[in-house]
This record gives sequence, C-alpha cells and structure tokens, in this order.
Amino acid sequence: MLKVVEDEKLIARYARLFTKSFRLFADEKIRVKLGHQGANFDANVAWSKKLNLWIYSQVTRGVRYGNVFGRDKPVAAGYLAITAEINFPWEGIDRKTAAAFARDRQNRIYVIHRGKIGGGKKGVGKSLFEENYRGVWAWMEDGGSLSQVAVVGLLGSGRFALQAAGFVEKIEKLKLAVSRSPQTSLDFPDVSFSVMRVGNPPSSAPEEEIAAADHGLIVGRLASLLSRWKCKIGNDESVELFVMQPDSDSVSSLFAVCADRREKSVLAAAAKLLLEKFTRDGHPRAILVLPEEEASRYAAPMRRISVEVFRYRLEKEKILFPDLDRAGLVRS
Repeated sequence: MLKVVEDEKLIARYARLFTKSFRLFADEKIRVKLGHQGANFDANVAWSKKLNLWIYSQVTRGVRYGNVFGRDKPVAAGYLAITAEINFPWEGIDRKTAAAFARDRQNRIYVIHRGKIGGGKKGVGKSLFEENYRGVWAWMEDGGSLSQVAVVGLLGSGRFALQAAGFVEKIEKLKLAVSRSPQTSLDFPDVSFSVMRVGNPPSSAPEEEIAAADHGLIVGRLASLLSRWKCKIGNDESVELFVMQPDSDSVSSLFAVCADRREKSVLAAAAKLLLEKFTRDGHPRAILVLPEEEASRYAAPMRRISVEVFRYRLEKEKILFPDLDRAGLVRS
C-alpha cells in the first residue's frame, strides 16, 4: 500500500525530479498561446517527438507545482488546448489538486492521480475517469482516510516519462470518446487494439503492493511490434492483447503480460489465460509474457498446462522480447 508524501521539502525535491524526467526527452521549445481564445497566455512549451508529448511547468510559490500536457506537435504562436494536468500541492495534502507523490514500503516514490480531470465538456470529470480508466490502480493512505488512486508512474525510473506519456494519451482518448458519445460508459469497436483496454479497473479490496508501473508500456510495445510485423491484433474487456487468424474472425493467440513478479499474480494471469483459451473457438495459443528472470522458473510447469511462456527484458527505455521472432507469430 502507498502512503501520500506530505513534507514540503520532499515534495519540492520530487517535483524537480518530475520535470527533469521530461527535460531529457525534449527536442525544442515552442512559443504558443496556452489555453483558449477567451483565456490564454504566452508560454514556451517543451516538445518531445519520442513521447509525442508537450509539457509546460509553472511553480506557484506556496500553492502548487503545476504541469500541463498535450499531444501532437504544437504550431508556433497557435492556441494550444490542455489535455491533462499533473499538479502537486506545495505541501501537505490537498485533494483539490489531482496529483501527489506517494511512497511504498520499499521507499519507492510514485506519481499518483486522483482522477480529477477537466476540459469544460459535459461528461468529463472524475466519474468518467473512475468508470473508464484502465491502468495501474493502488490503495493509498491519504491522511486520515484510504483512497484508491491511479498510478502515473515510478518516479526515478528511466521509463517514467514514457509511463506519464501513456497516462496522458489515455486521458486524451477518454475525452475524445466522451465528446463523440452521449454515454458515460464508453464502447469500443470489435477486433481492434485500444490502449484504453490495457490495465485494470479499480479493485474493491486494498492490495499490499501495486502492480508494476511498466505494465502498460510492455503491452503497448508488444502490440506495436506485432502490428508492425503485419499481425492482425486486437483486445477486449477480457484480454489485453490477442492475434487474429489471417483472413478470419478467429483468435489464434492470446497474450497476458505479468509485470508483477509475485507468484499469486503470475498464477492468476495463467489461470485467466486458460479460461479464455478453452472458452474461445479454435482453442487459441495461450502465451504468458514474464520478466526474463522469472520466465525459466515457470516455463516447464506452464507448458504442462498448455501455457507458453515468453520473456521480456527492460533495458533503460527499451523493451525487448527475445522469443517473439521465433514464435511463429511474425514474418521474418
């Protein structure tokens, strides 16, 4: 379980590390009018092509550390609407400020978000976030209460900026989807891959630990590779990633990524894969993707229950899948 950080000096230190994480990816500064025509101000936003993200940070002394984000490269001198905000209070606990820093039992620091999103459109708000956001959720000691929060990423990780960019992308897609649909609960087309289906909804029971913050990045990278290699991919409410048979509506392979190394999480992922395998037409392959260090431990027992184990390896910003090109899934 996480515990919110309240100390003013620690918040200041982590806020500096937060903005530094994005500076390493910045390609250029672009002068824009931030906001909208009725209320805007001149600002130099930092643009990153790799992240497909721009960021503008501003400290309001004694109040908050403000960080606003958007996607796609801005046009110089143009009006730039804000997609997402990740703001931190100056000190203590301020539940009106959506983000905070939180510490786990291993003293790792996470950026969390309470789900307060705006945008001036009907239907965009905390209820939209809580009902539709899929990602890493955690329970947090929040002063005198217990709160369930979305984990943006692990601060200090070499992949933190990528994790945060993924969070902003999901917020953008939530807002776009609600603007097209009068329903609060969003629907997605069949046989397509959507980042909005990657991750978990909020849970009803507090967990002692949180799942790995890299989970969404790993699923996204695997999906990107399979798509690049001409596989027809998709996901749904039950499976985060699958591959379709060529010229068919049948699923050929089901994937489950387990970035959480706890045995109960690995076994739960395998059990869910098996259930999906035997309830879908054609009995597709069931492929469990595990950290390289854990894969050898589970490969033989999983094989006996018809679950294949694929490895993944993290190298700074890179996510590698050593078994993928030999699996008969992709074209060489």
